[in-house]
Amino acid sequence: MEVATDKRAAILDAAAAVIRDKGIMSATVDDIAHRAGVAKGTVYLYFKSKEDVFVEMVVQKSDETLEAVRREVSNMTGTWEKLQTALRIHFANIVERMPNVIIDEGMLKLTAAQKKKLFKAKFAHVKFYEEIIAEHFAASGRVPPFSPLAAALALTGGIIGYVLQRQLFRDFMPDPKEYLNAFESIVNAALIGGEASHAG
Repeated sequence: MEVATDKRAAILDAAAAVIRDKGIMSATVDDIAHRAGVAKGTVYLYFKSKEDVFVEMVVQKSDETLEAVRREVSNMTGTWEKLQTALRIHFANIVERMPNVIIDEGMLKLTAAQKKKLFKAKFAHVKFYEEIIAEHFAASGRVPPFSPLAAALALTGGIIGYVLQRQLFRDFMPDPKEYLNAFESIVNAALIGGEASHAG
């Protein structure tokens, strides 16, 4: 069982590397098998298709990122400290480790079950940000000027939107650090009402 688990993990890690380098549309099962050091048939022992590998890989990486974020902010008390830490981990994971993953999923032949699995993993991040924003307004005694869910969707959309546009229009986009600094300032001003600190 341990060997099977190791092989499955190796295939998902290989898929992440191949898709990072080539993009999901250009990646093939042959590429993934070669990178994982297994036969093509071995990939099909664990996954039904390239799309299945993609979905499982995205879900795994998404879950790992959220776990890392929750671990990092577990002992933090300030809203901005939590949000800034979460933003930086989330942003770095997508920009540095998972470029070419944010795509129009309509381009892939995903089943309803696969789409549901992707949505569940992605929405877990939205709910995490919603929790922090709701806690912030509850603690401050302020009436939220917007719903925490809407704010969380805008926040995650700002990260995903940048990554997608950078894939399409790389020559015209600011570098990730510049964008993240601007994005942090906007989020901080909207939620906290002050200027974000970019130290660290």
